[in-house]
Amino acid sequence: MNLTESIKSAFRNLLANKMRSFLTMLGIIIGIGSVIMITSVGAGSQSAITADFDKLGVGMLTIQMKNPNKAKTRDFLTLDDTELIRKHPEVENVCPYFQGWGASVKLKNPKEEKESLINGINEDFRFLSSQELLYGRHIIESDGKTKSKVVIIDEVLAQKVFARKDVVGETIAVTLWRGTYDFTIIGVSKNANAALESMMGDQMPSMLYAPIETVNDMYRYDYVDYFYVTTKDASSADQTALELTKMLETKHRNEDAYFVKNAAQDLEMVNNILGIITGFISFVAGISLLVGGVGVMNIMLVTVTERTREIGIRKSLGAKNKDIRQQFLIEAVILTIIGGVIGITLGFLGGIGIGSAMKITPKISSLSIIVTVGVSTIIGIIAGVYPANKAAKLDPIEALRYE
Repeated sequence: MNLTESIKSAFRNLLANKMRSFLTMLGIIIGIGSVIMITSVGAGSQSAITADFDKLGVGMLTIQMKNPNKAKTRDFLTLDDTELIRKHPEVENVCPYFQGWGASVKLKNPKEEKESLINGINEDFRFLSSQELLYGRHIIESDGKTKSKVVIIDEVLAQKVFARKDVVGETIAVTLWRGTYDFTIIGVSKNANAALESMMGDQMPSMLYAPIETVNDMYRYDYVDYFYVTTKDASSADQTALELTKMLETKHRNEDAYFVKNAAQDLEMVNNILGIITGFISFVAGISLLVGGVGVMNIMLVTVTERTREIGIRKSLGAKNKDIRQQFLIEAVILTIIGGVIGITLGFLGGIGIGSAMKITPKISSLSIIVTVGVSTIIGIIAGVYPANKAAKLDPIEALRYE
């Protein structure tokens, strides 16, 4: 029997037992589908994060204190440090940043409040973040100088408070433990935390952005949590970081109070974590591929037993051992390849569904498709070798006597 006839015969036998064939493929489908779904979502997440970092540039630095809890008052970063940092010849933009906790805003239903973080920033924030305005304007220098109560909110909060997105000019009440402050909305940004919100739901606080001078005044706090800095040349970012650290240590008279992080280091760390998580989950999902392979082998052994008389008849009519071996091996490989193709399709569709919920675009490479099809083929060969050899070695006389 030639290869074409063997393939046709294999399909006939598999179609004659549709339910059993499907259940046999199920382990392969689940295993490959899970791996494709997880890796495509993981690759999409890495791509989205990398894109955000690309907007900022790998030359972005974050300056902060090493240990605020043990620091002396003179060590705390202040707004005055902004101009000191800006004087460095390699510095392009500087944004002092203060994160105000414990804030809340009233929602459309006056009885409901939304936990929020009101972040103090300056006019350079637009160049240092991936914030995209849908309506209105950014914070400008005069807002800070006059300590204006103006704020930028995102589209999600706008919808929850006002039931629409374009709310520029509206007033929003921000409540702290010290009291309630009315802010004029000057901008509405695109939601940048969709992926986190999809996981955290209402536990994810809303992010508000106001002039840092205004926020410091509200909290009666004269210090800065971080400085975000971009350099003119990304290749000199590490050297610039060392020099900025020295400048701040000299001003604050402390030789070991600050450290500077490079955005490239953060990107590498995040990608490493995502890679480890994706790899681990893929490994667990891959175990089901082995289980699926065992299932294929088990069913093929059952098939050999059921078709013992058929094997005897074929051998008595002149079929050689290699013909019988080829027949059963092809059936096993076809099972796993079809299961692999279905798994890839379902895995990609599942990745699209998860990506849609997380607001990311899943990425599936041609290499991953080739590898998974190759793996399913190899599993089919391994799972089919033993049953095929067993079938080929059957004695035709004994096979014909089998009831």
